[in-house]
Amino acid sequence: MKVSKVSDAASSLGSPTAAGWSSAAAETVKLGAIPVAAQPTAYIQEAWAKRPYASTSRAKVAAATDGERLYVRLEWADDAKANGEFPDGAAVVFPGAANSAVETLGSAAAPVGLWYWQNGRAEALEIESHGPGVFRKQASDGIKATAALESGRWSVVLSGPATAAKGGKVGVVVWNGTNEERAGLGAVSQGWLGLEQA
Repeated sequence: MKVSKVSDAASSLGSPTAAGWSSAAAETVKLGAIPVAAQPTAYIQEAWAKRPYASTSRAKVAAATDGERLYVRLEWADDAKANGEFPDGAAVVFPGAANSAVETLGSAAAPVGLWYWQNGRAEALEIESHGPGVFRKQASDGIKATAALESGRWSVVLSGPATAAKGGKVGVVVWNGTNEERAGLGAVSQGWLGLEQA
């Protein structure tokens, strides 16, 4: 996926509905479930053994940079049913090691980093993930998020230091709150998406 180079990203790409995104190359990413056997507790494994999760099947991804910040825009179809206890959420995933696996949100030996957005939360979070649901909140390095829900589709822009792209790849997670998805029950990209500077 090409990372568009722009000169005024702060004003043109900070919003997911900004016109500047219309010229950025976007790719559709297939999302899938982390196997229930890999979930962190026996309770989760039993409770979700016969219950479908990771209900968002795909998301559109686009990226841009002004040289100082990286902007990643995610878009996916919202569940038509109203949310209950759990809000919708999404994250951009970056490798923390050469052998980090996005499909399991990392592992104890090879974690991944997440820029995390949750509907209703005032600020985005920076998280280190050591596997499904094994999350450790990190001191935020200026991570920001803006979101819009229009015509049944979420669009979210997560942004942070451009150095996050140095690993050359990115992943995606989407949590459908209507389906009570959280922690390791989100829909995860099935493989890394390469980042190529335009």
